[in-house]
Amino acid sequence: MILYLASQQHTNLLDFLAEREEMLPVKKMTGNFMLKQFVIYDMRNFSHCTELVLDRIAFGDEDRNFVQTIEEFLTMYNARITVICEGLKESDPLCRALLDAGVGNIVTDVEIRGMQEEIWQSLSSQGMTRYTPKERKRSKVQEQYRFMANGIRIAVFGSQNRIGTTTAALGFTAWLGSVGASVAYVERNTGGIIRYLSDAYEMDEEAGGYRLEKMWYGTQIPDVGFHFLLEDYGTDRLDADTDILLLVCGTKPYEVVHTMKLLEQYETKEAFILCPFVEKALQDTYVEAFQTDYHKVFFLEYQPDCMNGSPNAKIYKTIIERYIAGE
Repeated sequence: MILYLASQQHTNLLDFLAEREEMLPVKKMTGNFMLKQFVIYDMRNFSHCTELVLDRIAFGDEDRNFVQTIEEFLTMYNARITVICEGLKESDPLCRALLDAGVGNIVTDVEIRGMQEEIWQSLSSQGMTRYTPKERKRSKVQEQYRFMANGIRIAVFGSQNRIGTTTAALGFTAWLGSVGASVAYVERNTGGIIRYLSDAYEMDEEAGGYRLEKMWYGTQIPDVGFHFLLEDYGTDRLDADTDILLLVCGTKPYEVVHTMKLLEQYETKEAFILCPFVEKALQDTYVEAFQTDYHKVFFLEYQPDCMNGSPNAKIYKTIIERYIAGE
């Protein structure tokens, strides 16, 4: 996805991309922004975007702060940045600062047609070749896998409400999609989270649900094929037909009673026990308490963004490792 933060003056500048074949969808936000605040408070809702286009006149930041925030952004996200700054000369301090920050896609033409041609170059696979920006170390590109899987069903149950079941399920879904799997998230509980996700991420309606890149979200199992079907049951206690069983369990004193009830219900079924927010010094204690011949215990890392599973990537890979070709 292309995220475009635009001024009123340039609000329609990227509309021509809709006519180009095989171009990523554009999410446009028009207004007056402070880039620092946007990156801190809003960017996590668009962490899946791969191109960020910034209209300089839409931002109230001073040039120094504007460039500094871009540098910070590039250490946290893998999206490529294009800056629109009509009339900017290569000798101007802002241009030099952007190049030193690693930004080589700088749109400077003063005519609409020329600006659009430069934008098209910037969004191409090689990007704009006019400048030679300073090479920066980027975050490691997400490794991709090939999957020997067809409709593998993953059921997720929580020991009680607000224990992190849906956060874990959505994080797992997002991670699977990020490493090359086609995956359907099926909401089997009454939380209604999908309607909020579809609005926040502007998902496309498809087959009775919503699609975001390689991920599909709905309330019923879709007819089309997927590598994985991840079903979020919340606190329901069903005897689900599943290939992989995940039990999200709490470890606080007032949570353990609910955890034990859930583990007893599935005591003879192979399952992965996922425990969030556990101090490292106490983890061995809970492994001893919960792990059996049927149950394997993992401790989830803090995941502030429900649509970013990277904090728990190692755990998710271990769970589905047998379906990765060559592993």
